[in-house]
Amino acid sequence: MLNFTSRTNFYICSIPTDMRKGREGLATIVREYFHRDPTAYGEAFIFYNKKYDTVKILHYDLNGYVIYQKWFDDGKMLKPKFMEIKSCHLITREQVTLLVSNTIQSKMYIYDD
Repeated sequence: MLNFTSRTNFYICSIPTDMRKGREGLATIVREYFHRDPTAYGEAFIFYNKKYDTVKILHYDLNGYVIYQKWFDDGKMLKPKFMEIKSCHLITREQVTLLVSNTIQSKMYIYDD
């Protein structure tokens, strides 16, 4: 169960990420590639691998990093299809839920505001 406030902003990386990275490796991507602060309490950062069968969500809680990880044993996550070229994209809580759930669709189109 993911525990985020209703004000949490979710940012998804636009390219696959090496899932061997831990908290510091992912935080470095957030700082250098997203140009965001990985310790911002109201933000969560989503990463996925090339095979689309693993997802990691990096979030800074009250006193440290939390990494949520999901392995898709019987399939893959929805493949994000971005309509703009950017390093990261702001997505909604509903889109996060769709990304990490088993659905019939194979792609999710992400439009930035």
